[in-house]
Amino acid sequence: MVHRSPITCVDHHLAAGVRITGGYDGRVVAWHPDGRERWTTEFDDLVNDVRIDPSGTRVAVAVADRCAFVLDVRDGSRTRVFGPHGDDVNAVRWSHDGAQLACVMDHLDTVVRVWPVTTDAEVRLLDGHKSGVFGAAFDPRGRRLATVAEDTTARIWDLASGAVVHVLEHPGDPEAIDGSPDGSSIVTGCDDGIARVWDPATGALVRELTDASAAVRFVRFDEAGARVLVGAYDATMRVYDCRTWSVVETYRAPFQWERAAAFTDRGVAIGSFGAEPVEHPARVERPFVPTYGINALTAAVGRLLVGRDDGAVVDVLDSRVLTRHDTIVNSVAIDPSGRTVASGDYRGGVHLTALDSSAQFVTRSADGGPINAIVWHPDADRFFSGGYDGCIRTWTAEGTCTSTVEAHHGPIKSLAWSAAAGLVIAGSSDGSLSGWRDGALQWRTRADDLVLVNAVATADAAGTVVTASRDLAVRVWDSATGVLLDTLPRGHTKSIKAIAVTADGTTIVTGSYDGTGILWRRHADGWAWCPLRLHGKPGVPAVAISPTNVFTAGWDGRVGRWTFDGRHVARYVVSEVR
Repeated sequence: MVHRSPITCVDHHLAAGVRITGGYDGRVVAWHPDGRERWTTEFDDLVNDVRIDPSGTRVAVAVADRCAFVLDVRDGSRTRVFGPHGDDVNAVRWSHDGAQLACVMDHLDTVVRVWPVTTDAEVRLLDGHKSGVFGAAFDPRGRRLATVAEDTTARIWDLASGAVVHVLEHPGDPEAIDGSPDGSSIVTGCDDGIARVWDPATGALVRELTDASAAVRFVRFDEAGARVLVGAYDATMRVYDCRTWSVVETYRAPFQWERAAAFTDRGVAIGSFGAEPVEHPARVERPFVPTYGINALTAAVGRLLVGRDDGAVVDVLDSRVLTRHDTIVNSVAIDPSGRTVASGDYRGGVHLTALDSSAQFVTRSADGGPINAIVWHPDADRFFSGGYDGCIRTWTAEGTCTSTVEAHHGPIKSLAWSAAAGLVIAGSSDGSLSGWRDGALQWRTRADDLVLVNAVATADAAGTVVTASRDLAVRVWDSATGVLLDTLPRGHTKSIKAIAVTADGTTIVTGSYDGTGILWRRHADGWAWCPLRLHGKPGVPAVAISPTNVFTAGWDGRVGRWTFDGRHVARYVVSEVR
């Protein structure tokens, strides 16, 4: 196995014949043309982006440790480091002459840096975005830079003055951008499922590419500017002819991840949820090598289930696979009667599986991309799913979708049922929280500084809902009204990915990209907390609470079991269950 976690980024230099990938595991890998590993180097945190410079001799790496690195293509040795910045480096881009390197960061540091690489000139600072910045593109002469951020805008900057030349407004958050080699076009990808073509000289919208049915998370021109790749979370990579802006090729594969791709000498190399990139057409027939990170965890009715990178839903205590999806599993939920498991995946698939017999009796597919969350109604006659398209869908226990509600302007990251309020509670990347009854909005709220709600959980006896978010805060809300009641002290150092709470609301467990879980206990004078250290980087994406224990799950393929006073009592190596 080369990568141990999903591949987040891919680059390919045609003239140099070099291919580079980076992954959640912190590894950067160079590949031979026949698909063999050339060299590997590791970083202390996940790798968000890799870009080969125009000469094909250097690789820039964006790392979640707040730094950008430059490597020698020949052996992966580190030659430069830029940073630390104020937050994770989300992307790096070389200027066309290789003399400048742009670094864009997450929401705690929205100032774009343009670093001089070949001179001792001062770094240029571009300040104006209001939330995390996710992409950048230089114009051919290196005089302007275009950027996209989770503030619904793309911006074109004049590098000499630092002024904003154009603001390109979007109806949602754009997280992908690239410019044509001749400077005539910019393409942005937005979470509304549309890729937009802009005139960078005037800032005018030229065309909308509407073929995707889910958020567009990647765009890239080829070296000639004749084609552009558009990757969407409907599990499809599309190739557009830039003369007609029509789709000329589509690429789909079970475990490919359209977050990143590059044109190659034969076709396209795309990121994946496995150990190697997906290539179209395949150069050689190679078996898919999965990774086994855990993305979803549930502890209910005396069972402990996880969903993994390889598409498996695993019964942890019995060490058996219940069902297999053909892509990464994002959500798992057991119905209150303990008979049925509902699981959702990256491609919008839903499986219903009998818990005791492992008999899969329903497979359905929803529009709008990944199903990030599933929660059952307490009557067990229906369940709800939250999608990347911002919709809440209601399903019967037999797997029929009966309603779809456009609940949020950004992807729904988590759902919880509040028995106290009789509501489905949804948290979204649009920075808001909402409560729903029978498809009708009961309340919607957001704190002024709330940034991307990753997870929600309800404490029914207390009548509250707790949230975990990218801004490192855990908040407590009234589940019936959405009124903010409390904000816990900050214990994590990176975005909080997962949360669970006891029914009385006095015990909370969280998991984070910082590689730790935290156990929170409420006392008369406030909240006390202790770290749950087992997994390490790249993070703890799932947690759960049973009547007797606390559980954490990591992208390392392990589950930890803890007492309510934070004592570690068991670990389960779920990656070994095949």
